[in-house]
Amino acid sequence: MKKAAFLLGLAGLLLASCATVQQNIDARAYLAKCRYEFEGLKVTGVTFSTGTIIDTVDFIVMLKITDTTDRDVALDHAQLAFYLDANHVLDAAHNRFVRIAAGASSTEPVAVGIPFAGVLKSLGHRPEKLGIKAKLWVTLLIGKATWETPIVIPVSVEIPIPWDQIDAYVAQREKQLEAEAAAKAAAAAKKVLPPVQTPSLAVPPVKVPSVPSAPKLP
Repeated sequence: MKKAAFLLGLAGLLLASCATVQQNIDARAYLAKCRYEFEGLKVTGVTFSTGTIIDTVDFIVMLKITDTTDRDVALDHAQLAFYLDANHVLDAAHNRFVRIAAGASSTEPVAVGIPFAGVLKSLGHRPEKLGIKAKLWVTLLIGKATWETPIVIPVSVEIPIPWDQIDAYVAQREKQLEAEAAAKAAAAAKKVLPPVQTPSLAVPPVKVPSVPSAPKLP
């Protein structure tokens, strides 16, 4: 009797497990229909170590998700890895929960500061490509509830590094350094040179000798 009960319990567990696996497969197939793409990136700042030597470049990466299904989906969170010419330089996370209605899109900005100094030094030249590999944890929404297990969707892209945007910040830095150098030189010149004394152009007063008065006649 106990053996039969055990077998029935095991059969029920297997059926439930198979149903969960099938549901996950169905959910993955459903979520795979959505479009996941990078919409571009923008340079928002450059940090310099000394002079015009680049240390870190700040980017905003735009990640777009389009729900092409007839159900609402959600981005639970995302993990991103960044590469400069195939050299791994940074890991970042996006932890904002985003609900996307059926047929709608959502573009999520991810702000990162990517270190350039090490790669520039090791390569000996500027890297050309920025690689991004992302893992997106997405899930189906049923009413206000989410699917129990998010599905991981991998997305990757390799794009040219926008050196024109970075060089604009380098040019600003050069102007700043030139202005600072000119100001220091002017301050130093004032300390070294003695004050110039302008000779007085005032005409000294001329003394007219007094003329003796004529003697009185008798």
